[in-house]
Amino acid sequence: MNKLAYLLLIPLVAAARIPSPRSVEAIARSSGAVAARERISLRPVRWSVVGGSSPRQVVSGRTVRITLQADIAKGWHIYSLTQKPGGPIPLRLDLIGPADVVMRGIIDAPKPDRIFDQNFGLETELYSGTPRFTIPVGVPGRSLTGIRRFQIGARYQVCSDKLCLPPRTDKLDVALRVAGRK
Repeated sequence: MNKLAYLLLIPLVAAARIPSPRSVEAIARSSGAVAARERISLRPVRWSVVGGSSPRQVVSGRTVRITLQADIAKGWHIYSLTQKPGGPIPLRLDLIGPADVVMRGIIDAPKPDRIFDQNFGLETELYSGTPRFTIPVGVPGRSLTGIRRFQIGARYQVCSDKLCLPPRTDKLDVALRVAGRK
């Protein structure tokens, strides 16, 4: 019987020694770990569709302009659409979804800052702050009317003067309301 009591008591004692999430948080706060975590963000870039998520009107066979904004945390930057190969990963904006939603033309982007980066050993083109990118999106003239839901994939690499994070792709939901020609 004593052996059974010990077997039941051991897990209870072990569980009592594991700190609760609240005590772990208190320890981290007192050691400054939370302050360090707040300074280093794993997501220093937030993308948004300017004008919100309501469907954009487009007549079949025509084009509508969709603008994305990158909110880049202070001290960080992303690389331009025209960044030369052999260095950081350039920004790439792609349409993901229905085959009849296509990019028509060139993406309108702000002029990037040009800086020689010793880490890569070449001149880099970068954006910081809140750059906006306007994408001409259209549907063929034979497209059926109705709503087309798709995504815009923003693939980029973000760096600070001390650290580069691995490339990532953020996806933004977008919708078009296709109207027939009159």
